[in-house]
Amino acid sequence: MKQSGLRFNEGQLLKIVEELGNRGKWSQAMAVVEWVYNDKERRDCKSRFVYTKLLSVLGKERRPKEALGIFNLMREDRIIYPDMAAYHSIAVTLGQTGLLKELVKVIECMRQKPSKRINNMFNKNWDPVLEPDLVIYNAILNACVPSQQWKGVSWVFQQLRRSGLKPNGATYGLAMEVMLHSGKYESVHEYFRKMKKSGESLKALTYKVLVRAFWEEGRVNEAVEAVRDMEQRGVVGAASVYYELACCLCFNGRWQDAMLEVEKMKRLRYKKPLEVSLTGMIASSMDGGHIDNCISIFEHMKAHCVPNIGTINTMLKVYSRSDLFTEAKELFENIKGVDHGGTTIIPDGYTYSAMLEVSARALQWEYFEYVYKEMSFSGYQLDQSKHVTLLVEASRSGKSHLLEHAFDGILEAGEIPHPVLFTEMVFQATAQENYERAVTLVNTMAHASFQISERQWTDLFEKNGETISQDILEKLLDAVGHCRMASEVTVSNLSRSLRSLCRPGSSGDLPRANSCIEDTDDPRINTNSGKIAGNRSAYMLTSSANMVDGNLELDEDPFVNRTSITPDVSLVNNSSTNRESDDPDATSSNGNSVNGLDVATNLLMKRGCFC
Repeated sequence: MKQSGLRFNEGQLLKIVEELGNRGKWSQAMAVVEWVYNDKERRDCKSRFVYTKLLSVLGKERRPKEALGIFNLMREDRIIYPDMAAYHSIAVTLGQTGLLKELVKVIECMRQKPSKRINNMFNKNWDPVLEPDLVIYNAILNACVPSQQWKGVSWVFQQLRRSGLKPNGATYGLAMEVMLHSGKYESVHEYFRKMKKSGESLKALTYKVLVRAFWEEGRVNEAVEAVRDMEQRGVVGAASVYYELACCLCFNGRWQDAMLEVEKMKRLRYKKPLEVSLTGMIASSMDGGHIDNCISIFEHMKAHCVPNIGTINTMLKVYSRSDLFTEAKELFENIKGVDHGGTTIIPDGYTYSAMLEVSARALQWEYFEYVYKEMSFSGYQLDQSKHVTLLVEASRSGKSHLLEHAFDGILEAGEIPHPVLFTEMVFQATAQENYERAVTLVNTMAHASFQISERQWTDLFEKNGETISQDILEKLLDAVGHCRMASEVTVSNLSRSLRSLCRPGSSGDLPRANSCIEDTDDPRINTNSGKIAGNRSAYMLTSSANMVDGNLELDEDPFVNRTSITPDVSLVNNSSTNRESDDPDATSSNGNSVNGLDVATNLLMKRGCFC
C-alpha cells in the first residue's frame, strides 16, 4: 500500500484497531497506530477517534497503565486532544481497575487548560476545558469498591448536587456496592430506598447487592423476600441473584430451599454451569459448618451432572474438616483415570494438597507417603507455606525420608527451604547421633537469608527432650566446638543455646583451641562471630594462637605468622565473596580461599550431606 501511494484513512484504521481489540490483540493495536502515525507523511493526519478507539480496546483488556500512556500522549497534541468520549473511556477503565487516585487526576485534567507547549497549537483562544458528567462520577464510585472508600460516595453525591446532575440507577447500585464492601449495611438499605423513591428502574444486580447485604447481616428471610419482591416487580432476574440467594440459604443450613432457587436459575438464558453453581453451594455449606448438607448436595449433584475437579477438591476439604478419612480416600481413588461421562478428571496440585491434609489429620502416614509419591511423580511440587508442618509431623512418625526428599527437591528447584525444614533436618541428624551431618547442615543454614534465634534453638531441643538426651546435646556441643563453623548469627545462637542447656550458668566453656566463635576483649574482633570487625572475609584461625590458662592470647596483629596456614575452602563463608582484607599479608595468604568461595558452596551442596 505504501509503495502504491495508498494511504490509511481514518475509517480503515478504526476497523483494524476494533478487529484487533475483538481478538484480544491490544499490543498489536497499539503497534499499528504507532506505526501509522510515526510515518512522516501521516503525522499531520492523526485522528482523535482512532486514539479513543484504542483507549476502548485497552480498557476492555484491563490495561490501565497502557491506557494512561495513550491518554497522556493525546493531551500533548491539539489535534488528538481528549474530548468527552475519550474521558469516558479512560475513566471507565480506571474505575474498573480501582485506580481512584489516577481517576481523580484525570478529573483535574478535564478542568485545566492545556499546557502552552502543546503541539499544533494554532488557535490561542481554543479552550477544551470540560466538566465531569454522570459517567465520570459513576466511574469514581466503581473505583471506590475495591478500596472500600465509602466516604467517596458522599463526595460523589455532593458533586452531583453542585453540578445539577441527577443520579441514575447505576449510581445508586454502585453506591450500594461500595457500602456493602465497607460493611456499612444500613447505608446499603438507605441507598436502596432512595433508589426506589427516585423512580429509577430497579435492576437485578441491585437486588444481588441487597441479598448479599442481608446474608452478611444474618437476615435470611429478608434476603428471600427481596428476591420475591424482584419477581413481583417484573424485573428479569439474573442468574447471579438466584445463585447468591442459594449460597445464602446453604450457609444457613437450608440447602433444600436453595435447590428451588437452582431450578429457577436453570431456566435462565445466561447462567453458570450447574456443576459450578452446586460446587459453590457446597463451599457455602462448609463455611457455615453444615457438613451433612455438603454431602447431601454432592450426592444430589452426582445424580444430575458430572462433578469437576473443583468439586472434588471442595469435597476433600469437607472430609478433612470432618475427619472423614475413609470417605476422602474413596473419593480420591475413584476419580483417578475414570471417564465421567466423557470427561476425565485429573487430580491437580490442590487435590494432592487436600489429600495430604486429610491423611495427616487422620494420622494415616502410610497413605500420606503414597499420596506424596504420587504427587511427586505427577510433577507437582510441595507448597512450603502449607506442607511444612505436615512433613515435620510425618518425619516424627517414621517418614523422615519424605522430609529429606522434599528438602532436596526444594534445593534442586533453586529455592531456599523453609527454616522449619532446616531445623527439623538438624534435629533428625542430632537424634540419630550423626553430628557431622548436623554440623554441615548448620553451616549451610548460616548462609541462608533467614536467622534462627537462640530462643528458637532452645525451644527445639527442650520440646524434644524425650528424643534428645543431655548426653546427645553435649556431644553436639563438642562437635560444634571442634569444627570450623561459619561466622554467622545462626551458628553463634546455636552455640549459646547448647551452652545454656548443657552447662547452666556457664557462658564460656566451649573448647577454644579449634573454635572460630571466640570471646575476647580485643575491640577489633566481633565477639561471638570469629571475625575482625569490618572484615567478613577473614576467619580467626585459632590454631596459631597461644593458650594461656585456658584463655586465648592474640598477637598485636591477628594475621601475623599465619601465611603458612590455608583454610579449607569448603568452610569459607560464602558471604565474603569479592571482599578484600585490609591487611595485604592476609589477602595474599588467603587468596586461594577467597577465589574458591563459589566452588566451596557448590561442593557443600553436592557432597551428599542431605541425602
